[in-house]
Amino acid sequence: MVATPMSAPSSSVDDLLFIYANQTVLLGQPRLLRRFDRASDRYYYTVEGSDMLENLAARFFISTTSFCKKVLPTSSFLIEWMKKQGENADAVRDLAADFGTLMHISFADFHQKGFDFRNTRQRVEGYLLGLGHSPRLIGEWTTRLNKCVASYAQFCYEYQVEPVLIEGMLASDELGIGGTVDLVAYLTIPKFGRVLAQVDFKSGGIYSSAELQLVINKLIFEENFPHLEIERMYSWAPKDFQKEPTYTLKDQGKTRFTPAVLDALLTVYQALYSTDMNKQYHEFDGLIKPGQPPADYHQVLGLSEVVLKAYQS
Repeated sequence: MVATPMSAPSSSVDDLLFIYANQTVLLGQPRLLRRFDRASDRYYYTVEGSDMLENLAARFFISTTSFCKKVLPTSSFLIEWMKKQGENADAVRDLAADFGTLMHISFADFHQKGFDFRNTRQRVEGYLLGLGHSPRLIGEWTTRLNKCVASYAQFCYEYQVEPVLIEGMLASDELGIGGTVDLVAYLTIPKFGRVLAQVDFKSGGIYSSAELQLVINKLIFEENFPHLEIERMYSWAPKDFQKEPTYTLKDQGKTRFTPAVLDALLTVYQALYSTDMNKQYHEFDGLIKPGQPPADYHQVLGLSEVVLKAYQS
């Protein structure tokens, strides 16, 4: 068994492995993926070749999240939420995403070494300040995170959760898509017994995109580990309980996204967005002073050039 710690994100190009992988069950280690984040773009990629830059090549995979956003209509609930938030919608959304990341990290810690409620405030403070957020959120996030972990612990207790893969970064050569598998684990489920299930964590609402995300990540997982078959798929979200820890567990097994529908969505993506990877990005570096030409500190690079430059730095 291998466990790898994860910290708060610090750059747009990240090395990604996994937080926990039971190699006894998986019969191998997931291949190394890296992630590129810039504005609304997210790609996973591998680097092949020797360490000499001219001999390196990057292979890219669109992220599951980005793929779903591009091929599915925006949820009506999300549209209404954005209207209510007004000009602050993007900032509120990003803050919610940061809390979701902290929740995921905390769940992984719960499985690896346990979660100490006595240290939640310290954990939250370090995470918030590390991302440059207001310390005024510490109290609110401490209470919220404690409730999320308690809800998740209740779920693990009730379903006898035995993790196989936590926060696994995987990619499909066949689909050209990469994604993060939140949890693959053995669960004991009434009517089904002990099964291998995929669980996708949501810190907020569960929208239709969560269903497609699970379907795609199931295919990605089974391509990487062909000796394993995911039998059940669930979306999980904590509840803001008043008395006892509880949660929402949505069975996504009867999916609308059949192989034929997924093929159609892949065709749509190729037709409309296949050139996205040809985008160019502005890179700035160094200390510029009056009288110096900006061209000496500025480059326009393609996606491959950006990630390979970061890979060698």
